[in-house]
Amino acid sequence: MPQITVDHSPRLTDTLDRAALATALHALVVEGSGSRGTCKTFFRAATETYVVGSEHADVPVVHVEVALLPGRSERTMTRLSQRILALLLEHVGAGAGDDVVCSVEVRPLAAYSLYPVRREFSATTGSRPEHRGCTPAA
Repeated sequence: MPQITVDHSPRLTDTLDRAALATALHALVVEGSGSRGTCKTFFRAATETYVVGSEHADVPVVHVEVALLPGRSERTMTRLSQRILALLLEHVGAGAGDDVVCSVEVRPLAAYSLYPVRREFSATTGSRPEHRGCTPAA
């Protein structure tokens, strides 16, 4: 059930092919993390971005955050982060210019809840849910 968020500078709104990036990200994240769930992706254009120390005033920034159910090794998350960064650089394209700053964070989800609960295998408990619907907090 990976949660993917892509934050980007407003300058990239017209040049970043979000649909193509989402499709490629989904395939990479599922394969690279061993996830069996459906990726959910949010694209957010920031109203303002700043890169302190840059020689240019309008440096475009893209940050991808991938949150996964717990249980992946640090090595798996690091390798996935590196692969996503390479993919991101391919998709940012010429519209961003040479000075674009790209970053990726892959982390485990904490205190995650989901509705509706799927009847498939649960990666966190190793079992199948008894029912469909909201699961009350403990």
